[in-house]
Amino acid sequence: MKLYEIYEGIRAVSIMSIAEKIVGLKTKLKFRETISDAEWQWLRLTCENQSILSKLSKASNRYISPTTNYADIPFEFLRSGGTCAEAKLFLGEIKRDMDYEAETRILQATDEVMNSEEMAQIAQQQAYVDLQNSYTQATNDNAELVTKLANSATDI
Repeated sequence: MKLYEIYEGIRAVSIMSIAEKIVGLKTKLKFRETISDAEWQWLRLTCENQSILSKLSKASNRYISPTTNYADIPFEFLRSGGTCAEAKLFLGEIKRDMDYEAETRILQATDEVMNSEEMAQIAQQQAYVDLQNSYTQATNDNAELVTKLANSATDI
């Protein structure tokens, strides 16, 4: 595949249109409307896209500067900045929920493995090996003690 073929599929989309789409989907979810699987998948992929998150953050900071008086900022700038900030926060919530779900799945899988029959057999084998090692160590300690006693008895 050639470079120009890759870029043919990419079109420039403004960060405001992306933010408005995200906020629109959030509104649908908030009012219990259904969104399609494709839209949900797009949201999940977008919340991990660092480029979009960075652009949303920059856009909200550009539209709303904390050093100015809010009465001096035009309404359209406040609306745009608020939309970008709301979109970024919603993507953060989705990412957090995805992380919680992944962590839960990992813990469940770990519990299943730890409570499996194979792990019980491995633990039993390890206990048997530990018991053999302790017996060997005790036998060696006793043999050394008997040798020392025998040597001290012959020295007398």
